[in-house]
Amino acid sequence: MRATYISLLALFFSCFILLLGNGLLNVLLPVRMGLDGVSIDTIGMVLSLYFVGLLIGALYSIYLIRRVGHIRMFAGCVALGAISVLLYSIYPSIVLLAIMRIIIGFCNACAFTAMESWLSDSSTKKNRGKMLAVYNSVVLCGLFGGQFFMGLAQPQQATLFVLVGILLCASVIPLVFSRHTGPAIKDVAAMSLFALYRISPLGVVTCFISGLIYSAIFNLLPVFALQYNIVEFQLSLYMGAAIFGAFLLQFPVGYFSDRYDRRSVLLILLCISVLADIAVVQFVSLNMIPALFIVTALTSGIIACTYPLSISEAFDRLKKTEMAAAMGSMILAFALGGIIGPYSTSLMMSQFGVNAMFYFMALVQFLLALFVIYRMTKRQSLPNDEQEVFVMHSPAISPAIEFDPRTELEPDNKQ
Repeated sequence: MRATYISLLALFFSCFILLLGNGLLNVLLPVRMGLDGVSIDTIGMVLSLYFVGLLIGALYSIYLIRRVGHIRMFAGCVALGAISVLLYSIYPSIVLLAIMRIIIGFCNACAFTAMESWLSDSSTKKNRGKMLAVYNSVVLCGLFGGQFFMGLAQPQQATLFVLVGILLCASVIPLVFSRHTGPAIKDVAAMSLFALYRISPLGVVTCFISGLIYSAIFNLLPVFALQYNIVEFQLSLYMGAAIFGAFLLQFPVGYFSDRYDRRSVLLILLCISVLADIAVVQFVSLNMIPALFIVTALTSGIIACTYPLSISEAFDRLKKTEMAAAMGSMILAFALGGIIGPYSTSLMMSQFGVNAMFYFMALVQFLLALFVIYRMTKRQSLPNDEQEVFVMHSPAISPAIEFDPRTELEPDNKQ
């Protein structure tokens, strides 16, 4: 096991540096657009385009790997993303920024697919869960650390965009100089989104809503913070608290979801998150900054947990042989929600003020809670010993289909 981790150090270093650049870019873009006087609804539309690129990349990344291999696709896509960022630093315009967001989404999807299929091939059924946990930790540490580069220069300058380009280019180096070659790509049959919905309506709807609210909070939170003069290092801490909450809460949520009815756990979490969303507005209005950080970390953590919960809920209803095929449709549902989330939320913020972001998310989560209750009346809960185990997934990435340890084929006892 230790030898496996050592052999993958280059890949983990590349992943960490790549996510450092993404973490910085994620907070830099909305702040820069806000300081440039771009309207909130336009900011939301531009940020939504990332998920358009992510969806395209998820569809075509396997083809590109087959064509040029893992390392060359990773290097080429990351270099293309760096070029788009550097071009914007030279010729800043909203049109170029919109194109850059699509390119970054596409390149990240391809890079994640290359890394995750590589990790999947290097792991076994016994250590795949641990490997996924390490990978998610590296991803979230990179996103967390990237926030703190914001203090190195003013967002109106080109310096931070150049730094993002440098980090993206640097992420190629460890992987390119490693001695490993990429694994073979496996063919996986697809399951349509509608077919999956017929099997697990709650899983698909929760995944879609997860994409909507996750993309909204993590893209527009800097815009919300800017309106309340949460800037510079305090902004980095605020965004860092949200990301830390997204990582930390997956551990207790996973524990409870494996021991109790998963739908009940989801319902309780949604109710808590609705209250936390309302509390955010109250605490920021009273300038209670420590309390604001805590409730923001709480609601962002719960929002991040809805994605792995949705996958677990869907997998509870599937046979082992169907899980790999279903994962592609879950990614599609999440990406569709991600495309809608930032723009729809920004329209609410533009019409009713920045506080509308948290009120809108509270409303969406309340409606999802009602759907959970409805589904609980339509279908009995599974016995705990028949539930699939909860597996930690970060919604910040688009997971490779075969990397989830539950998709490992084995004799199927489900009927």
